[in-house]
Amino acid sequence: MSMLIRTSALRAAARNVAAPRQQVRNLHVENNVDHTIPTSVNNKAWFALKFVAYTATGFGLPFFSVWYHNKKAANGGVF
Repeated sequence: MSMLIRTSALRAAARNVAAPRQQVRNLHVENNVDHTIPTSVNNKAWFALKFVAYTATGFGLPFFSVWYHNKKAANGGVF
């Protein structure tokens, strides 16, 4: 008898855990065309320039950092 009670209690607990929870965000974005990203894509050239600048900065920063530190070390600490 206790096995049945334990099994039903485990199933009830599993149902409570498996229930989806509402995610709360501090951001509200309408799901409209051209409003799903935080920049305008109407001017394609300006968007391309911003995109290239953003990705080049993120990709190039580690290489610049290594170059800077190697240059600093080669000059005896004086840059």
